[in-house]
Amino acid sequence: MIDLHAHILPDLDDGAKDWQETLDMCAIALNDGIHTIVATPHVKRGMYTPAKDLILSKVAELNHRLLHAPCPMPPAPRLAPSPPLSNVKSKTLEVTPHVSRPSPLADSSLPIAENQDPRAMSHDPFSSRLVPRSLTILPGADNAFEPDILDQLEQGTALYLAHPTNAINAISPNNAPTPYRYVLLELSDYFLLPQVKDLIRKLREKNIVPVLSHPERIAMIQKNHKLLHELIQAGALSQVTAMSITGEFGKEIKKLTRTLIRKNLAHVIASDSHSKDRRPPILSQAASEVADLIGSDKAELMVQGIPRAIIEGKEVSIN
Repeated sequence: MIDLHAHILPDLDDGAKDWQETLDMCAIALNDGIHTIVATPHVKRGMYTPAKDLILSKVAELNHRLLHAPCPMPPAPRLAPSPPLSNVKSKTLEVTPHVSRPSPLADSSLPIAENQDPRAMSHDPFSSRLVPRSLTILPGADNAFEPDILDQLEQGTALYLAHPTNAINAISPNNAPTPYRYVLLELSDYFLLPQVKDLIRKLREKNIVPVLSHPERIAMIQKNHKLLHELIQAGALSQVTAMSITGEFGKEIKKLTRTLIRKNLAHVIASDSHSKDRRPPILSQAASEVADLIGSDKAELMVQGIPRAIIEGKEVSIN
């Protein structure tokens, strides 16, 4: 699986607090069947302002550390079984702690490979045949949806998902620039719909596709999810959080997320992980629940097919 949204880099925002927690989170992700993570620290004026070069350098350092990480890693939390999906409003998010169990970490960091297909994996954390052999970290950012985000991208101060300097999506097989670039954008709880739609259209005119992070946790969309439909019609994609699906953010958010998935208003499942304990990088349980909801092929697209297309700069069809 591919995790497009994770606050896994240390000491940049409210995510991992140090390198040890970062490595613990990597162990959890690998144990869960994740082979690629896009590191997406918050970038929001007045709160978190990590420079692009700092993010890129920390991604490079993390890949280096993973290459030389000792094995086994410290205990890795696993989600306890969750009741069936059911559950708009919850400004205070209640997050449930998780049970711990040991997990190994791969001893090398390789590019995305077909032999890491999640269909060949199981939930046995100790089977080297079924757990990915390595974990790759790509650069990105969880950018605030600000009026000048297009200017930031064109001036090179903001990061795309799997930033195009990365070899995986910088060049297409025929050595031509890839036709699509994707940027992770976080809406504020209260936004001006016409202005947001207009900005989405302007981004799309530049072949930049906004991926809206966790719309199920945005207050205006909680009150009226048809607003999200309008944003998708304008050209955006939508990424929901795994823990919203499994219920750790509460019944109402779980119910809304189920509705978004059934109505094809959610296209990617990501962990939005922030820690090794309370918000770990786990996708498998959410993917399993979504498979029960809309079928395994569509669930797999949300954790593998569409994320892969995004980091490779390919067009994503959501019809």
